[in-house]
Amino acid sequence: MIFPHPYNMHKLPTLTFGLAFPALVLCYCNAQAPTATPNPTFALVSDTLPYNLQTPSLTINLVNVELKEISGLSPTETEGRYLAIADERGEVFFIDGNGGGAISQRVLFREKGDFEGVEMIGTTIWAAKSNGDLFEITNWKKNPPEVAEHKTSLKKTNDVEGLAYDPWRKSLLLACKENPDSLYLRGIYVFNLETKALDEAPAYSINPEDVNRLVPYSEGEKHDYFSPSGLAVHPFTGDLYVISTALKRLVVLDYKTGQVKFAQRLNKKILPQPEGISFDPAGNLLLSSEGKLGEGLILKFDFSGKK
Repeated sequence: MIFPHPYNMHKLPTLTFGLAFPALVLCYCNAQAPTATPNPTFALVSDTLPYNLQTPSLTINLVNVELKEISGLSPTETEGRYLAIADERGEVFFIDGNGGGAISQRVLFREKGDFEGVEMIGTTIWAAKSNGDLFEITNWKKNPPEVAEHKTSLKKTNDVEGLAYDPWRKSLLLACKENPDSLYLRGIYVFNLETKALDEAPAYSINPEDVNRLVPYSEGEKHDYFSPSGLAVHPFTGDLYVISTALKRLVVLDYKTGQVKFAQRLNKKILPQPEGISFDPAGNLLLSSEGKLGEGLILKFDFSGKK
């Protein structure tokens, strides 16, 4: 399918950012065995980006000032109900998309902290700090909820900003922002939900220089580098969708190979500061943006691929 508004979109069938080589793990003699890479058969294989990112089907204006700096985004088991997390406090917000973006429930689990990602798996809420610490939140209908903290080998300098559930690995994926001025590879790590341990080597890596070559700087654009601010796993294709606030970019990785399938510039007039990304069960794409000059936003883009 050819979209009417292909906003700087590039299909990339051959460029490889590859999965991390298994040999890299051998140097961690006492480390946890890495999570096995599954080889699923997906319900759909996309050869074009199945979204028109110029025309959201739904825009939710988050008028509550507490949602202006919205971080993270996750669907829940209730259609139209989403999770977000406070940027400088361990507080999860349940957002009623059917009710104009009102906060329907709050879950406070830490008074302070730089929290960047949130994900709901079944009835458990997971939250990620920028230093890589993970918080497992259960019985959250009670006050206070039950909270288990899991330390990882990641550091504040890695600047974790993306958190997503991988249903095929049965693991969480953590995307590291790193320094937007640096050329370091941007790593995506696996946290095994069974062993509650982080694989030492990244499962995927993105070279920011390659992204800039694929989607060159536009006139007047700040010369930053691709730095993940959110990621999500597509429920039908398995593709990893990774967004970057720096440069306003979307990169799509093939689940099995780590190859970049698509790279696209996001429209800053629609998404001034994209921070959160997720999918609903129907495959519709959800993007959230911090409100630089106004209120926070959640935008929905309808899935146009075959199911």
